[in-house]
Amino acid sequence: MKTTTYLRFSLLIPFAVWGVCLLVIMATSAISMDQFVPEMPENISMGVAVFFSSYVIGIIFWIFPYILLASILFFSTFISQARTALKLFALSPLAMTLLTLATVIIISLSSSGTTDQGFSTFLMFVVGLVMIWGYICVGIGYGIYRLLQRRGRIRDEEIVQSRPQPA
Repeated sequence: MKTTTYLRFSLLIPFAVWGVCLLVIMATSAISMDQFVPEMPENISMGVAVFFSSYVIGIIFWIFPYILLASILFFSTFISQARTALKLFALSPLAMTLLTLATVIIISLSSSGTTDQGFSTFLMFVVGLVMIWGYICVGIGYGIYRLLQRRGRIRDEEIVQSRPQPA
């Protein structure tokens, strides 16, 4: 597999993470939290639950920006070199944050027409959540990339340089 092919497949990672988060939430609601995480303090387990729930419910806000960003990244892998595409993918959480913020602002202004004091706090929460989850997904993708690279499943495209042949 080539690096660019892997990058195209890696665009599915946020959906896979979303599915895992959904499964964790469903499992924790089916099992009491005491049985599921017996050693964790209540603050941490509630934080994890809020984190996962925010991502799962937040699909309302991130699905359209992500589809736009994933489309751009997908097509960029056809026109750019693997090294450039890797850099674009590494910076994609920044672009995703901006796109998600724009979506949240548009949705809130179209529904209420105004914003209040708590809205800026909500926007900061969205920025933090999108950046954290974005870099978690990039980290997962990069970790899998390095693992597959070590096992020989991904080969880097080599630049063929023309050397003068001795006469």
